[in-house]
Amino acid sequence: MGTIVKSSETVELSKQTLAEAAIQADQDAKALALEGSEMENAGITTLREAGDVLTIGTAAVAAGASDLTRAVDAAVVADRLSTLSEIVETAGIDDISQGADLIAHSEDVETMSAIVGLMSYGDLERGLELARLAGELEAVSHVTDALEMPVLTVFLSDRGAHLKKVAVDVIMQAAATRSLSQVMSDTGRKIGDLGENEVDEGVVRLMASDAAAQRAEELAVASNLLATRGAVEVGVAVAADELVRGMVAEGASELAAGAADMAASESLDDLAQTLAANAE
Repeated sequence: MGTIVKSSETVELSKQTLAEAAIQADQDAKALALEGSEMENAGITTLREAGDVLTIGTAAVAAGASDLTRAVDAAVVADRLSTLSEIVETAGIDDISQGADLIAHSEDVETMSAIVGLMSYGDLERGLELARLAGELEAVSHVTDALEMPVLTVFLSDRGAHLKKVAVDVIMQAAATRSLSQVMSDTGRKIGDLGENEVDEGVVRLMASDAAAQRAEELAVASNLLATRGAVEVGVAVAADELVRGMVAEGASELAAGAADMAASESLDDLAQTLAANAE
């Protein structure tokens, strides 16, 4: 009788132990399920954040590539503008030099024109003087003719006619010389105008050269800034790529750990149900 009672107590104790074990297993299963869910959520969050970082990295790569390309383009344009500035500057200096030479030549021509003008004035004076002498000889020849001095009359008449012809030639030469002086003066002015135009063109080219050089410097500075910014953006993209790799690995690890906890939770839940069934 005592043995039966003891055996009954042992059975009750085993059921109680099983029930307690079932309760503990159920609690552990719920704890693991909660931990697994949190780990899975953390993994999903990490992967989403990795996607955001990847988006930033992709944008940084695109921006960096664009800035580096623009930096190269700006550098090429700056170099071409610098070369063009040097060419235009040389042309401008040549224009100013040629203009100065033309102006100097025009002044020389003006001086020669003035000299020729003086020569024409002198020729005119001599022509008029010869004409006066011719008139005087002609008047004297009339007197000698009245005095019946035929030989002297013929001589004076011939000399007067000759002087008159010479006077006409000298006066005509003076007129031609004056015309030449006027032509030379006009030519000198035209040469001077050409020289001034050359100087003006040279000044304009020098101004254009300065503008091109200034723009080239601005583009060179912009190229350096773009290159620096592009390098920084590429660096950000590289760092973002490394960070994404780490975050993806971390997220995958968290998901795996969460899945393992969920699997363990299901196993413990099954065990708890089995223990509870045996404890009844």
